[in-house]
Amino acid sequence: MTLIFVAHDTPEPALHGAMAAILAARLRLPLAHLAQEWDLALYPDACQHAPAVGPLVASGLIWQERLGVQGAGAAKHWSELPDVPSGQDWVIPLGPAQLAELPARLRALRRLAVDYQLVRVTPTARGLVFTRDGAAQTAWGEWRRDGYGRWIAQDIAPTAGRSSGMATGEDMPMADTAPAMAPANACPGDGAPLCIALLGSRRDQLDAYPAIAAAIGDAADALSLRVDIIFASPQEPCAHILARADGVLLPGGASMANVAGQIAAARYTLDNGIPTLGLCLGMQTMTTAVAQRMLRSTDINLAEADPLAPVKSFIPLLDTPGLPRHRLGDRVMLSRPGSRMHRLLGQRSVMRYNHRFQLNPALKADLERYGLRISATDDSGAIADGIELTDHDFYLGVQGHPELSSSPGRPHPLLTALLTAAARRREG
Repeated sequence: MTLIFVAHDTPEPALHGAMAAILAARLRLPLAHLAQEWDLALYPDACQHAPAVGPLVASGLIWQERLGVQGAGAAKHWSELPDVPSGQDWVIPLGPAQLAELPARLRALRRLAVDYQLVRVTPTARGLVFTRDGAAQTAWGEWRRDGYGRWIAQDIAPTAGRSSGMATGEDMPMADTAPAMAPANACPGDGAPLCIALLGSRRDQLDAYPAIAAAIGDAADALSLRVDIIFASPQEPCAHILARADGVLLPGGASMANVAGQIAAARYTLDNGIPTLGLCLGMQTMTTAVAQRMLRSTDINLAEADPLAPVKSFIPLLDTPGLPRHRLGDRVMLSRPGSRMHRLLGQRSVMRYNHRFQLNPALKADLERYGLRISATDDSGAIADGIELTDHDFYLGVQGHPELSSSPGRPHPLLTALLTAAARRREG
């Protein structure tokens, strides 16, 4: 067994594990990962990737899933590496937290007679390459990100053949080139690419949590649409950006500083008929916007964002007997017959989850009468997993993370539905 360390000294959580996943895919090897520390004040969503099973991990490990690389599960400690399943080699990404202690850790592995190789990720004028002992490994390609943050190989040299243990470029899924992310004043009108406003800063959505932009790219490719993403920071006034948008996506996220801006954006899309999709926190804020309109009051808010709010729109799961404290991983979602959700996903689908709060059960009946349909639940029927507004062309939210189930050639239906609704609005 050989441990192949891929050292990438980058502060961006979205890059952590990306090049290691690419190498693992090319070599057809599994990937193990070590615990990684990030500046959560700068990158609140640095460790918000929810695998199908297990605890949250670094958000950059989405690339492992998108490339179909087998993983070793939860983060390991250095002392556990000699015990990873033997009989095959393993690829292991190293980030800034590990690089400072790397010499001492490698000495310890040598004492234990553990075989290892050290590969470094080196920037070039056009992208990133792998180097070993200072020499570029051209057979492994040069890599850059497209306009949706997905990875593209360029100038791949012919491989040495199957005996080398490397896969050819055709064996690995790669994204097509996409348009660059649009500036805030883009998407001027007819003839321009479809414009999707993503309620988040570029740093939050590309540098920290790259899954949503990549999933939008997957949906755009599948529909053969030109789509630009414009970032609208929820912590700044953004009505001028939303006014240019054909569709709006309200993402999830760990930062409660984004809640007020997301609710304001949801109110804007309600008033102006803009197709809107909310994911996790986004579903919570768009539901709260409807509840505020229903009650004609802004005194209702998420308990997580405002524990002193007179009325709580979303409360801890733990407040309901029998529900978990934290709902994680792949879970069954049941869609309500006759709903848009049912038409898109069928009665029974699997969604990826990462949440601790649920729609307040005391509000469900009033919201339904007001026109906010609870269009999906968990398999027990207790948790509202999907909502849609019946008098809006496309105002839909899910408590889960469909972006984590998207990949090139297999976009999630909810993302393609948002783009389809946005295109319909543009044409109309």
